Amino acid sequence: RDEGPPREIQDVRDNSKDGEYWEAMTRIIPQRKLKLWDALGAALLEYHKVLTRRSELFSEATTLQRQNS
Repeated sequence: RDEGPPREIQDVRDNSKDGEYWEAMTRIIPQRKLKLWDALGAALLEYHKVLTRRSELFSEATTLQRQNS
């Protein structure tokens, strides 16, 4: 079907530096900061375990107090 005059060819994007760009993106967060976040994540997991255990012990103590009353 006839759609009128042919469309102009759009400029093709220069992708010659795409590899460089994406390689740079892998280093956008400094390694030191990533290590810090990993350490904080591990510490928060340990803290969560401690809080979960405290919650269990608290529930157990409450049950024992009721039984002793």
